[in-house]
Amino acid sequence: MKSKNLFKILKSKGFKNIKLDNIIESKYVLKRSGGSYRQFLFSFYDQNQKEWSLVPDLSVSSVVKFIQNKINTKTKWFYTGEAYRKQNKNYNAPIINQTGFEIFASNDKIKDDKEIIQTSIEILKKSKFKKGELNISNIEIFNALIDRLSLALRWKDRVKRHFCREAYFNQLLRKLSSDTDINFAEVEKDKKIAEKFRKQKPSTLYSGRTLKDILERFDLKNFKEPRSIADKKSVKIIKNYLKISCAIDKAPNTLNKFFKKNKLNLFISDDYFPVVKTINRKIKINFSSNINRSLEYYSGMVFNITVNKKGKKFSLISGGRYDGLLKNLGSKKNTTAVGAAIDMSLL
Repeated sequence: MKSKNLFKILKSKGFKNIKLDNIIESKYVLKRSGGSYRQFLFSFYDQNQKEWSLVPDLSVSSVVKFIQNKINTKTKWFYTGEAYRKQNKNYNAPIINQTGFEIFASNDKIKDDKEIIQTSIEILKKSKFKKGELNISNIEIFNALIDRLSLALRWKDRVKRHFCREAYFNQLLRKLSSDTDINFAEVEKDKKIAEKFRKQKPSTLYSGRTLKDILERFDLKNFKEPRSIADKKSVKIIKNYLKISCAIDKAPNTLNKFFKKNKLNLFISDDYFPVVKTINRKIKINFSSNINRSLEYYSGMVFNITVNKKGKKFSLISGGRYDGLLKNLGSKKNTTAVGAAIDMSLL
């Protein structure tokens, strides 16, 4: 598909073509990634010691532009350009040619999610690929599942926060499955020290924190039975959830059976997903609980469209909802956002 034909589709859907800057202040990238993205940045400092980077993610650049323009109404943008990331096992080339399209500040999330996916399907149909696979999931389901497990609150927060960092996420699950990382001799020493401190005034300050706060934090982390049987059961539930993959029309029933079996008090309605049945014989549509985990800003619906090229599977289009990203990057109010990116190298 030629770029002009792709742009014609996007314009027909009401998306306005915009230009993005090639460089961005590094703080915007690091702020949304917690610093984990720094290793992939091509960055430099100007004469005022302000750090800048070649744009590693076009959606972040688009969000920053939306915030800086102080737009308050529903906005539909599309853009094309290059993102720059240092090579690793996930990024084989330092330059990634992308086209993105997004909807900001709309009050109808369901409609917007459907529009982004329907537009992606149309792009696939008019591409050179005769067949494709659409995979849909929702981060909200995963977070709701974690909230209903019998894990300590701090562990729930960690598991949800690091869902996008798959290697570290798996390390967390391994820790929850055993107590091999705990030095019980040191735990007993700490308990004795804590008992001595309990005899002091709770308001006593240590490094700017009150003794009361320190002891409360210690008690929260001090397990009489580190890694209980319930924790191990929770890990098993998480792992089994991430194995769920089925046709989209069977997803609500499959998920509800899983929730009922594990007594999680969750229910998915038949019309929960933006697509509820296969639209075209050439497009297989699935629910897949384990997709789009490399980007940390997704907060709701996520999807990708994969295609086969020379016997290998590639992600042609991927995207989702990221309502929290604008607030995280400096917006003074909560603003909805959903979008997708196309790998132009495949087209």
